[in-house]
Amino acid sequence: MRGKFIVAAAILAALCGSARAQEFVPPFADARDYLASTGPGAVQAPADKIDMVQAPTDLGKEGPCDDFDCCFKACQFPCVYFQADALYWDRVGTGCPEDLVINTGDLSSLFSTDDLDFNGAGGARFLIGWQPHGCSHCCAYEVSYWGMYNWNADGLVEGAGDLAIPGDLGLASNNFFGADTIVIDYQSELHNGEFNCIRSCCLDCAKLDFIAGFRYLALNDQLTLTATDLQEGTSSYAIDTHNDLYGVQLGGRLTRPLPYCCRWGLELTGKAGIFYNDISTDQLATDFPNTPEPFVLRDVTGSRDGVAMLGEIGIVLIRPINDCWNVRLGYTAIGLGGVALATDQVDFTDTPTSGTEVNHTGWIFAHGAIAGLERRW
Repeated sequence: MRGKFIVAAAILAALCGSARAQEFVPPFADARDYLASTGPGAVQAPADKIDMVQAPTDLGKEGPCDDFDCCFKACQFPCVYFQADALYWDRVGTGCPEDLVINTGDLSSLFSTDDLDFNGAGGARFLIGWQPHGCSHCCAYEVSYWGMYNWNADGLVEGAGDLAIPGDLGLASNNFFGADTIVIDYQSELHNGEFNCIRSCCLDCAKLDFIAGFRYLALNDQLTLTATDLQEGTSSYAIDTHNDLYGVQLGGRLTRPLPYCCRWGLELTGKAGIFYNDISTDQLATDFPNTPEPFVLRDVTGSRDGVAMLGEIGIVLIRPINDCWNVRLGYTAIGLGGVALATDQVDFTDTPTSGTEVNHTGWIFAHGAIAGLERRW
């Protein structure tokens, strides 16, 4: 009798131990298998296992969107998430001071690069993240793109046949010396692509993400000076610069509920990277006569490489709509140095090598608002 009791106790203990062992998920378990096998009675991973995926509190047959808790939960790890944001950013940075238009009488400066002021411009940002299958050193992968498409700064100087561009290039032309009007047009666009590995851990009600990955940026600048002599015609001086930046970055992201307001979440992001910059420039200066084709004063290209650096900070407020959708409102600022700006390539000399040198010591600062939506699966 005593032997049967001991055997029964041993079997009962083994069953209890097996049931308890199934309550927790080993670190970096596959999220899809985990979510598919977890029922309403699932529990959260223990606090000392900060790497673990948090179990959902309730999963019914109709999906997680049916039972919505309006409080923001930072430590939920969706299998897939997608963000789409609209951007409205301003740009600061128009290169080193350089006179662009002078008076032919007293050679005084009438317009310089310091007088250029970029308008705010719109853009778009898209990000998709997913958890890797099986064992991985990353808790998630993220691929993102954003672009700013139409920064513009312009100016107009009007005179009475007494306008010119500085230097020998103006003296060697018809319409760039003794012009009646000179129009300055500066356009710029910036594109960004990233692939990042995200390593996450939960600390109480906050989630801390460590970010490491590859980043590519393309900065394109175009400066055009157009001079008009009412007696002859027009001439133009156009400079195009292309910066292709390839590099790596490290960063961090903290996500947590707002203090005293669990309905909103706060996301703080910081990144820094170093890049190889592949630079190319084109310069084309034309003059009167314009028919059958404009007379070419200069048509040259230049190229070089260099090192660039980037720093980025961002703050985003997140408001859950339901278990699947979040609203995102925030601010981002980016500083980029070691780039070639079109205004820094202006060369008013008139020699066979004029316009071939490339200055890549420029910088820009871009900042502004973001507003968008996030979808989670």
